[in-house]
Amino acid sequence: MVKAPSIARFEQLYWGSVVIGWVNTAMNWRTQQALLEANPMLANASWVLPVTLLLNVLIAVAIWFFIARKASVVAKWIQVVFAALSVLGILSLIFQLATGRAPSALIAVLGIVSCILYVVAATMLFRPDAKEWFGEGRDIEEDTPLV
Repeated sequence: MVKAPSIARFEQLYWGSVVIGWVNTAMNWRTQQALLEANPMLANASWVLPVTLLLNVLIAVAIWFFIARKASVVAKWIQVVFAALSVLGILSLIFQLATGRAPSALIAVLGIVSCILYVVAATMLFRPDAKEWFGEGRDIEEDTPLV
């Protein structure tokens, strides 16, 4: 099956979002590490951030693979749920910027851009050619051969 143009656009927006998120994580690494070390229960858990990043990478690759290569409707809806949660992330980052609680304006702005790209990527999954890619909206009669 030929990849739908909306799925190609989804990939561009999705990976743009993910890469910006990873850059943001790298820029904010020391701050997150300091927060963990300040917590008495997590002070000796230096493995938490690398494991979290690894899980993030694995989930990002899995979602991309199952949407863009396997046309999985389940993966599509997982992406949509994550995109909805990203809207909360956008609101949180805007609040942090407005109240001066963001670690830095650049980190907050990159986070907002990443979240917006993620949400826009999810909207690509509902375009008519993407629905076709996922096999949605087809009549059962179209898929069943006549006897």
